[in-house]
Amino acid sequence: MEMLQLRYFFLSAKNQNFSTTAKMFDVPTTAVSSSVRRLEEELGCKLFDRTHNRIILNAKGQRFQQALCTVFAELDKAVEDISTEYTDKREIKVLVRGMRREVTNLLSKFNVSHSDVAFKIAFSEDGDSDYDIIIDEDKEIYSNYRKFELYSLRLFLKCSSNDPICQKQLSMRDLCDRAFVSMGQESNMHRILTNACIRKGFHPKIAAFCNDIECYDKLVAMGMGIGIGRESIFPNTGNDRIEISNLNVLDFNEHYTVYVYYRESDYFGNVKKLIDFMKTNGS
Repeated sequence: MEMLQLRYFFLSAKNQNFSTTAKMFDVPTTAVSSSVRRLEEELGCKLFDRTHNRIILNAKGQRFQQALCTVFAELDKAVEDISTEYTDKREIKVLVRGMRREVTNLLSKFNVSHSDVAFKIAFSEDGDSDYDIIIDEDKEIYSNYRKFELYSLRLFLKCSSNDPICQKQLSMRDLCDRAFVSMGQESNMHRILTNACIRKGFHPKIAAFCNDIECYDKLVAMGMGIGIGRESIFPNTGNDRIEISNLNVLDFNEHYTVYVYYRESDYFGNVKKLIDFMKTNGS
């Protein structure tokens, strides 16, 4: 059992593909597949189920992969710690599914102090599921990842400062006949708004959907409907100042929280630098 064999298997299990692994090592695909077959022969069991041109990690392969996650994480960290010449040249792949503006600003700050680290940011699935870091809400689909809280922001219902209800104490039920402006129907903010209203016994009457934050704020400021967002006042970019005020809704206590998800096996080198930076500079 050789280290290169284990690396070939580990990355092929991660990629579910021998060809991708071969490209990473600049070797023929047959070199990887043959090496994995020798490893299977030595172990006395199959690690992949092979169908036509596909490989599928089986139960024994999954168990072996889990063990190697710990082994390689410790090994790579040790190499980094003791080698003065070690340089991680991986491009970090980041999928951002929440608080895009805040995360983009955070990554910009990271880039200033770590200009040598390359990373690629995706704001929606782009066909590449092999992300080093995922930023999203608390979801069961990430049960195999480690996580920590990045941001947790209190949300407010808001409307045009010219609206008389800005001066009142309100309950959610006071708003059941009012129009709302919402982000897109698939957005996290729309889900939070809808669920908050449903818990109080009504569905929000949506006057407009808008995914562009500047247009969204203008719609709220001009009185199109009640919006949802963080505590702030948004001036118009024109000559006239148009403001948005937070409503004093006593039973609206919503927060929007996102987490950083990552695999323990990838927690070294450039990925470790970025994760540690997020831990220090998040909320």
